[in-house]
Amino acid sequence: MRFTYKMLSVLILTLSFPALAQDKVLTDAEQVAGLQKMCSDNAEAIKQRQAQKSLYERLGKRPKINVLAKKILAAHSANPKIGHMFAHVKKANFVKNVTDFLVVGTGGQGTYTGQDMGRVHRSLKITNADFLSAGGDVGGVMKEMKYGENETQEVVCALVSFVPVVVIKE
Repeated sequence: MRFTYKMLSVLILTLSFPALAQDKVLTDAEQVAGLQKMCSDNAEAIKQRQAQKSLYERLGKRPKINVLAKKILAAHSANPKIGHMFAHVKKANFVKNVTDFLVVGTGGQGTYTGQDMGRVHRSLKITNADFLSAGGDVGGVMKEMKYGENETQEVVCALVSFVPVVVIKE
């Protein structure tokens, strides 16, 4: 299965307007499991793309990743489903930590000095619905910034890999 913007759009549509979904409406847990399977099914293709050119380079290196982090913060803050989680976030720290995390995690040089993902998200009590909503923000920002399908898939799959440590059991 190949990730497409349409898949992300269908997930967002199903979350936002379940009555419009033509097929059975998937639960949030089923949607997250579908993303996990999609990432697993595409792991080899992702690995091959990384070997050809790092995601860090394809994302535009640190300057463009910093813009991505700023736009993700803005999208999360404006999101009615998860915006409350960002009300007291120190914006400069968030942008720095997300930038550093993405730089290091995508093949760039540097050091991530922020907290581990489990610790930083534990008190937020993130549900599968919250995770999908945040993922929709990331996908939307990446589309707005004209990133390709492969780059979006790889960032989404990197985030999906943290589901076991950031999403609470529902």
